[in-house]
Amino acid sequence: AMSAHAKPSAKPEDGSEPSKARTLDEGLEEAGKYEGDPLDCPCIQHMKEGPCGAQFVTAFRCFIDSKEADKGADCLDHFRTMQTCFEENPEHYKDFLGGGDEEEPAKEAPAAPPAKQEDSKNEEWYKHNFAK
Repeated sequence: AMSAHAKPSAKPEDGSEPSKARTLDEGLEEAGKYEGDPLDCPCIQHMKEGPCGAQFVTAFRCFIDSKEADKGADCLDHFRTMQTCFEENPEHYKDFLGGGDEEEPAKEAPAAPPAKQEDSKNEEWYKHNFAK
């Protein structure tokens, strides 16, 4: 392993806080490299806070302790529970639900024919990502 002290100085653009994992995979990977208890890694503190913290910790701990060849394969139920909780609390976890946009989940939107809804969403997404 590289020397523990040679930490790359990956400063976030605004320079205000330690880098937060943007996705669950990122969090698992970052915390896996963390010296000490992976659950103490600053990269995942924001996942532990909030309404689904307990579910996250359970799934995460399970993943860390997993002895399966396919690591975490025995934790899928925990991750599903966690994901469901994330989806019920989108304002807190929108980053982990993909997009990370201010986009509300469909159930909040006024009822519209699904096809229509999908189109406008894709267009939004397109504008957001490519029309800079």
